[in-house]
Amino acid sequence: MRWLTVVLSLAYPLLVLAGLKWLDPRILGPLVLLFVVGRVVSSRQGGAFRQPVLVLPALVLLVLWIGITSVFNDARGLFVMPALINAVLLVTFAQSLFRPPSLVETLARLRVADLSPAEVSYCRAVTRVWCAFFALNGGVIVWLACAASAEQWALYTGCVSYLIIGALFGAEFVYRHYRFRRYVGSPADPLLKRFFPPRETS
Repeated sequence: MRWLTVVLSLAYPLLVLAGLKWLDPRILGPLVLLFVVGRVVSSRQGGAFRQPVLVLPALVLLVLWIGITSVFNDARGLFVMPALINAVLLVTFAQSLFRPPSLVETLARLRVADLSPAEVSYCRAVTRVWCAFFALNGGVIVWLACAASAEQWALYTGCVSYLIIGALFGAEFVYRHYRFRRYVGSPADPLLKRFFPPRETS
């Protein structure tokens, strides 16, 4: 079931665009709320509530936002939802910069425990890059929700933004291997070693 909820989450823009053809925002909004709350509750064993300081306020904000959307029956409230998610991610990543280790460093240490000072600094830089992305991406989504058509919003939010995320992941992955030449057994290691051979150590 987890893979299904992931697919539905990624397809949110397209599902909202399709749902608005048959349902009013005041009806579709509560359905979205039920899905999000169910998603959070079902993932509690995976650590969703390990940071209640972030999760609970986000849920309260979501409930209030869906309530406003339903009262005014305005589809733009549903269009802004992905921007709220970007805001939560921005706060999560930014908070780790002020309370080290950075989130990227925490993820990196799941595979490599002995990070060098240069790698720790690099992880902080990557965390800042993601903060910038979430801020810009959220801003674009809000602008599209207010000033563009539903189709344009869905195209960017459900396709273009994912392509940008994939490009960022890919570029960072390649650059990291170019810079540090550290190989930890990923499927791409044999190919990357041809382009970026491990540095010899004495």
